[in-house]
Amino acid sequence: MLGNGEALYTSEICSEELVGGTYLITFPSGELGTAAPASLLITLGRWYSNNLAVVPSSDDSNVIGPVYAHAHWLMIHCGQLDSEESSVLIRETDLGQEALLRYHNEYRRQDLENTIQHFERAWHSCSLTHRCRAVVLVNLAKAKFINYQIDPTGTNLDKSIELYRQALDLRCPGRPDRAATLLQLAQTLLFRYENQGYKESIADEITELLTEPQDFPDDSHERRAADLVLETLKRYRVINSGTSAELDDLVRKLNHSAVLPPDGYFDRPQRLINLSTALWRRYEKHGKLSDLDHLLETNKQALQLLPGRHPDRGSCLRILGTALWRLFEIRGDISDLKKLIAIAEEALQLIPEEHPERPYWVTNSTNYLAEMSERLGDTAFVAQKYDEAIVQYSQAIVTVNSLITHNPRDCL
Repeated sequence: MLGNGEALYTSEICSEELVGGTYLITFPSGELGTAAPASLLITLGRWYSNNLAVVPSSDDSNVIGPVYAHAHWLMIHCGQLDSEESSVLIRETDLGQEALLRYHNEYRRQDLENTIQHFERAWHSCSLTHRCRAVVLVNLAKAKFINYQIDPTGTNLDKSIELYRQALDLRCPGRPDRAATLLQLAQTLLFRYENQGYKESIADEITELLTEPQDFPDDSHERRAADLVLETLKRYRVINSGTSAELDDLVRKLNHSAVLPPDGYFDRPQRLINLSTALWRRYEKHGKLSDLDHLLETNKQALQLLPGRHPDRGSCLRILGTALWRLFEIRGDISDLKKLIAIAEEALQLIPEEHPERPYWVTNSTNYLAEMSERLGDTAFVAQKYDEAIVQYSQAIVTVNSLITHNPRDCL
């Protein structure tokens, strides 16, 4: 997890089940024919295919595939980290990465809190001049940003931005890891821009960060990721204060962006979210049902591409719920109301109890159920919900029995 260096070899492999992120596998000196310790840095990203994007499994859940990994052979610049300081640093970093991986697998809040604690210990044990300090800063910044997305009531966002800025200062132009740090800082600032008042000074800083040509060469993955951040920034600006003409132009460009080759690239879900949000805003302005239908189809594609616990599913579900409710008000189709109830149930399973978004979904879920009760009649509705509860209980029993059989420790 520590170190960076010169890329000597690049290849691509395909795997069906990998967790997104960056992993560093180290090898002893001489094992790969090199005098210095070598490592394999693997960065994972999903390439969504129209043909392979969603594969129904036996339990009707969705499996997204395939996943492609970009692997780079690196020479470690850190050398032998055998001091007591480095020993603590490596141990706490490894423990933090393991806890973060568990969090991404199971989304337990305690794992994320353990991640932050381990990364903070690594940070406190790392001197200002340590060669791996930038890595330590980025690890802690990432964990605090994830925590803020779950609970946006504390100071974790400000701290995350501060840590990313410190790491960027240590990664001068030309370093292979500078582009990734620029992107991480820009994405964190974009989150602040969206959630804290659309301040143009923040937008200007994001634009400045992502227009450094030496760090984002044309036709690179980094350039495409930077363009997506800038596209999302433009979407926020136009939706917040743009004219009707600017909104029409934005929808046209986002339509083109969402189908750009290569087909199924890893950033396609976010591009679809950008498009669906712009379509909703245009529907609000002009009231054309064609925009609403286009929004529903676009949002459906995005949800098919996102894993069940992906944080972007929340925004997708909110847009979808808003659009479906409007359709229900217009058409009165009971099938739309059933979809709304299912969406609210998924959102409540996805969003933690303490999250500020949860009251929104609790209120909407109550309203949807009340509307369904009025439409079907209390007796029929109660009977229907009873049958659904029996099915859910049976599924829960099967799940618990499976956990006990395959991993009893998870049930303790």
